[in-house]
Amino acid sequence: MANTYTRVYLHVIIRVKRGHPRIKPTFEKELYGYIGAIIKNQGHFPVRINGVSNHIHILLIFKPVGDLSALMREVKSESSRMINEAGWTRRKFRWQVGFAAFSCDHHSVDVVVKYIEKQKEHHAKGRTFRAEYQEFLDMYGVDWNERYLED
Repeated sequence: MANTYTRVYLHVIIRVKRGHPRIKPTFEKELYGYIGAIIKNQGHFPVRINGVSNHIHILLIFKPVGDLSALMREVKSESSRMINEAGWTRRKFRWQVGFAAFSCDHHSVDVVVKYIEKQKEHHAKGRTFRAEYQEFLDMYGVDWNERYLED
């Protein structure tokens, strides 16, 4: 094969430190746009970003130009810096140390996009981050430790 062709979709979830509700509707669109720009600048493509006050979901096309941990470190550090410099929260904004990432096949993209777009509706009905997170971990067969689920 003379070239490399890929289409790797990843559904990433990142949570605010200790699950504090720090992402406000007043700045969330700007935050998501900024995160999308970081992803693009690293050579990837953001498909959809949305969330609620304590966590966000990102669907992206991941290009084989780097590693996912480095990308998430960049997303979290730069977006935290922007939020703190803008003074959008009364307390220092920080993301949880880890993240979750799940593969998504091309034929499921529309379903994942709709799921991400409906985050506010899911959580307005009382669905907790923890329940959602555990469901994803179990659905993808990820061995997880209760001790490290939240920080």
